[in-house]
Amino acid sequence: MKVAMVIPPYRYGADPSQWITVPPQGYGGIQWAVATLMDGLLEAGREILLLGAPGSPMREGITVSAAVEKADIHAAIEEFAPDIVHDHSNTAALPPGGLRPTVSTHHLKGVPERRTNGIYLSRAQRTAAGSVSAPVIRLPVNPARYQFEEKKDDYLLFLGRVSAHKGVREAAVFAHAADVPLTVAGPAWEKDYLDALLADFPHTVRYIGEVGGRARTELIARARAQLVLSQPRGGPFGERWIEPGATVVSEAAASGTPVIASDNGCLPEIVPGVGIVLPVGRDITPRDAKRVLETLPTPQAVREVAVERWGHRTIACEYLAVYKRATSGEVWM
Repeated sequence: MKVAMVIPPYRYGADPSQWITVPPQGYGGIQWAVATLMDGLLEAGREILLLGAPGSPMREGITVSAAVEKADIHAAIEEFAPDIVHDHSNTAALPPGGLRPTVSTHHLKGVPERRTNGIYLSRAQRTAAGSVSAPVIRLPVNPARYQFEEKKDDYLLFLGRVSAHKGVREAAVFAHAADVPLTVAGPAWEKDYLDALLADFPHTVRYIGEVGGRARTELIARARAQLVLSQPRGGPFGERWIEPGATVVSEAAASGTPVIASDNGCLPEIVPGVGIVLPVGRDITPRDAKRVLETLPTPQAVREVAVERWGHRTIACEYLAVYKRATSGEVWM
């Protein structure tokens, strides 16, 4: 089977010739998910055309296209002649009127532009999109890409976009209550939010910006716990935020780092077994915070659950089953 993998082409930094690659240089949840899925598909003997990420590392079995415009992407797909087109761009890079079987993984909140043959990351995301029967396939993780550490350092970690809907302030409140330092890593596009966070928690929060490569995997692996306290308010456009898939949960768990999460969106579906779920809006006392930290699962247990549930081979097999449905002519909404 030949698979054309379409992701949204995003610029990297100020250089107009640079694009976010697969895997990404730093921040990039979709890019990490696609990189890991491709690991599983390659191990299953599939051939892949990657579109929307020029400059990505070349590997046996993967053709990296330089195309970023829809017309060029369409031409590249037709030249490759895939059995299935797998869209991760919410149609942003998908040529209209494609003649080949297509499935679309929805990585965002709300209703996708293309609902036909959609795939969702969680039941919460699927419900918010108005679907009841489309497949739910979790975000994959390849343990070989992550560093496992049994012994942890004394810091908590927030990894992701530094924004209100991602719960960075709530993470700082928890860390302050626990009397444990919080390292915050990720892009901060809302300067006022970051400035207020640092001003209010000067002795708790250490902001280090975006991280990539080995520094990123080591940061995840050595954290005492990862905080994913997503909030339903303060979304990117001011709307209600429903956490769709949470790449950071599977990444942390594969590193043996337990997760402390809110009950927003997908999190109560995926965090049990690898961490603890706290209700949104719950006031955290020092006693509460310390009790949560004391009752987290062990690093080895967390990693075993992550590999069993979300290992790249398992998730690739689930996608291959859905590809087969689409190539046989099945249509779902």
